[in-house]
Amino acid sequence: MADENMRRRRRTRGTPPLREAIRPSIWEIDPGLNPYLVRARAPRIARAITAKLKAGTYTPGRPAGFTVPKPGGGERIVSMFPIADEVISSRLFVSLRKKNTARLSSRAYAYRSDLTPHDAIAYMRAEFSREHRLFIAEYDFSKFFDHIRHDHLVQTIDRIGVMATPIELRLIEGFLRTPAPFLDARDRALDAAPREVGVPQGTSISLFLANLAAADLDRALERLGVGFARYADDTMIWSPNYEKITQAVEALHTASDAIGPQINAAKSPGVSLLVLPESSEAEMRSTTQVEFLGHAIGIRTTSMRSRSVHRIKRHILELIHSNLIREPVNRSQDPSRLAGGIDRDYVVLVYQLRRYLYGTLSETSIRRYQSGTVPKTSLRGVMAYFPLVDDGEQLRGLDGWLSKTVWLALKKRCRLLAGEGVPCPPPHGLGRPDLFGFRPEIHPNTVLDLRLPSFVRAGAVVRKAIAAHGLDVISDAHPLYLYED
Repeated sequence: MADENMRRRRRTRGTPPLREAIRPSIWEIDPGLNPYLVRARAPRIARAITAKLKAGTYTPGRPAGFTVPKPGGGERIVSMFPIADEVISSRLFVSLRKKNTARLSSRAYAYRSDLTPHDAIAYMRAEFSREHRLFIAEYDFSKFFDHIRHDHLVQTIDRIGVMATPIELRLIEGFLRTPAPFLDARDRALDAAPREVGVPQGTSISLFLANLAAADLDRALERLGVGFARYADDTMIWSPNYEKITQAVEALHTASDAIGPQINAAKSPGVSLLVLPESSEAEMRSTTQVEFLGHAIGIRTTSMRSRSVHRIKRHILELIHSNLIREPVNRSQDPSRLAGGIDRDYVVLVYQLRRYLYGTLSETSIRRYQSGTVPKTSLRGVMAYFPLVDDGEQLRGLDGWLSKTVWLALKKRCRLLAGEGVPCPPPHGLGRPDLFGFRPEIHPNTVLDLRLPSFVRAGAVVRKAIAAHGLDVISDAHPLYLYED
């Protein structure tokens, strides 16, 4: 935010509108959510909680709540526990996960230290590529976290032999029983009954409990011998055998009755036939791709799903507008930014686009790695979130969209600046293909690398890196909760 405000001051005549940090109003309602206040009182809080844990009197406080839009419409309420309680929840989650990893299916990919969403996509790609057609079962649970039965969790803990201390079991019960979150001060003042069903979505221990709730479903699918991948309540099941896929669907419905959340018929495509794109005819409803964790996976190719592409384009459009369009439209452009034979606002845009696509790598490094070997390093950037995408047509389309959008923005910027009598230095006037090779000499023997970044090149380097070093080279900074998926 500070960097963006500094850029606005540099490129704007007069006093630009600056971005402001907004303190969450919930901090005033519950000081236990204010990180500055909690940090200042951390030793005192830690001593008090330790004493309660030893005495067996500790119970987590009622959480606050905030809403997250659902991709299909509506909102989900996410719990936000006081920081001190979340510390307990996080330590409990790490302890239980570490001790009980072997009790979970290797096809349950959510919230684990040994597996990531990328491992799920890699497994599905490997399985799909062996076939020419597969039966696919896609079913969606309705409000999975909200409807998990507490008695089912208790029985599962006992049935699969979860390793937990008596204190840890009491803490699990304490977090399960916390009331529904409050959304404002008036709601907090009302008495709230303990939770009788569901787990609070948003706190760490709920991640372990969500995996635990579906443990029996995983075992049932394994016994049937079908392929599957599960991320919390998002389950994809496949088999070349129609009889087995129908048995898997029956196991899914049985698990739904036991766990609590029901199958959402409106959002469940059901059973379909996954075929190659060239297969125009099939004996039942068919598809060429299935969507899972932000990806669209086919028999031979893996793409980014349309919603993911939309988010990428939206972010790039925001960068283009803030750097090239906003000041000319407002007639507040500082003309000195276009002096010296180069548009310095365009320079900033290219650097921001490069960081978004490549992370910390330069254009020179990307091109060198593309034609040579890639060292073992931590890859970042948007393509590191999609390291297994190999849909060349989609990536080339994104490159074409990027160059066209930047080119059109430059034309609009020049037209607006011309009305103010401001000349337009390079790269204005260049053709679309030239933007990918633009390297102006700003001083004698000093070349500025302003080549537009490329989705195709970034994807090629990321795939080359994981082929050489495995998925470990991908940054583990993926969002843990994946609310948007």
